[in-house]
Amino acid sequence: MTTFLIVCAVMIVAALALVLVPLLRNAPAAAKGEKPLPRAVPAAVVLMVAVPLAASAFYGSTSNFPWDNPGATAGQGGHAQNAGSMDEVTAQLQARLQQNPGDVEGWMMLGRTHLMSGRYDQSVAAYEKASSLTGGKDPQVQLDLAEALVVSEKPEGQGKAKQIFDAALAADGTNQKALWYSGVMAARAGDKETAKTLFTKLLEQNPPEQIREILLAQLAELGAAVPEAAGVAPPQGMGDMGGMGAAQGASEPAGRTIRIAVSVDPSLAGKVQPGTPVFVSAREPGIPGPPIAAVRISTDELPTTVVLSDANSMIEGRNLSSVDEVQVVARVAFGGSAVPASGDLVGEARHGRGASPDLSLVISKVAP
Repeated sequence: MTTFLIVCAVMIVAALALVLVPLLRNAPAAAKGEKPLPRAVPAAVVLMVAVPLAASAFYGSTSNFPWDNPGATAGQGGHAQNAGSMDEVTAQLQARLQQNPGDVEGWMMLGRTHLMSGRYDQSVAAYEKASSLTGGKDPQVQLDLAEALVVSEKPEGQGKAKQIFDAALAADGTNQKALWYSGVMAARAGDKETAKTLFTKLLEQNPPEQIREILLAQLAELGAAVPEAAGVAPPQGMGDMGGMGAAQGASEPAGRTIRIAVSVDPSLAGKVQPGTPVFVSAREPGIPGPPIAAVRISTDELPTTVVLSDANSMIEGRNLSSVDEVQVVARVAFGGSAVPASGDLVGEARHGRGASPDLSLVISKVAP
């Protein structure tokens, strides 16, 4: 912004020079014997004041920059997506919170950013700060905190997560986030009957087809009876399915389409085990919860090209075409779960609206 203002000042000075120099110099006489024309000092003074003011007024009326609060742009989602990296977004949020430590929304945004970056302990800490600021009475803050606790997989945090989800279900037995994560926790704990009950309740809410397929597959793996008409075979190794996993090729590509060439960095090839699930998903950067689109393949298929499109939408009314930029992630899930876990192999890339549909993604790091 400083550079922009300097450039504007230089341009105004140049414009004034073009106008004022002819006004402030003595013009030669039109004919021999006549006096030179006098300098137009009053007109020059008027222009020296009027030109900068007019330029500022014109730009102020046509610009959409928030001059009354320049720092506001740092916290907006669209600007955060273009910040260049999640570390830059994190730094912006931390600076914002240093100025205003009571900013609940800022702490929630920081929690989401840490969650998306795989920094689960920091995500929990940020959500706990938001929770303390709201006295533990904001349902959305509590649910986000519980989600971060479940994803962190820290044993000491699972009891608190369960209490939050239990309270949410006591208040609203149809809360989809609480039903899902409560089912995930029950499945992890080996309580198949509770997991079946919770997933069945979620299925009864008539979710979008992709989510329905996931729930039917999960129920089949838990040994629950599923409608034969559904035609969904229980995939192997689906584990506790944290929100992703429609099989590749289940839907014909439609709308915005991304062709993702997925491969494994040679340095990690020795860690890849045959038959391990690989989840390839796309989500809006910084937004936790179920991805916008996802497919599930196996390490036996790597390297391969995975196609994500609007047909793979995980949430009704929300697809790839509905966002400007998506974060595409490929993850080798050793535990068979779509919930990220420590030790999984991960690769990430960004794809913007209007970019080439072909995207290369290398699984190159181990999740912390």
